[in-house]
Order: sequence, then C-alpha cells, then structure tokens
Amino acid sequence: MKFLLILQGDGEPRLQRDEFERVAHDAGELVCGELLADPQLSVRLPDCRPTRIDGYYVVDVESRERAVELARLLPDARAAGRSVEIRAVMQPTAADF
Repeated sequence: MKFLLILQGDGEPRLQRDEFERVAHDAGELVCGELLADPQLSVRLPDCRPTRIDGYYVVDVESRERAVELARLLPDARAAGRSVEIRAVMQPTAADF
C-alpha cells in the first residue's frame, strides 16, 4: 500500500530527516520524496488562507501501521508547530480504465 506523508506546519521546515530516509530506503519502502519551494512562490486558486505544506514522502508499505511507524521517525512529528499527515494513495483498478 502506498501512503503519502505530508510534512506541514509553521515551524522550521529544514529538519534533518536522515534516520527516516535511511530506515525507509534500507527497507525498500521509500518511493520518493521532495521538499517544496517557499509558499510565497506558489499560486493558490481560489485565493484563501494556505496550509503550509513543505514537503512529502511516498512510502510503499505492508500496512497503515507501518506508515505510521515510519512517520514517527520524522522530526516533523515531534517538532513544535510541525506535523505529518499520513494519507493512503488510491490505487486505480482495471475497472477504472
């Protein structure tokens, strides 16, 4: 199952995520991840109060519990003003095509 780990909040976005990346990579569960550009460079439609999303990781794991376990390794899950949202990625089925 794929999960999107959304890094968000008002605290410092440039945290060291080495432990998470090493563990997820070594287990073959890290699909990808990126930090995002400053929100001042974004375009928002419609113009509304933004949620500060600073980056994301996609992991491919056996269960939701494993996604939560990996997310707890992220410093964002412990830093003041930061959080990690864990969202399942919907998988298309043959019936969708």
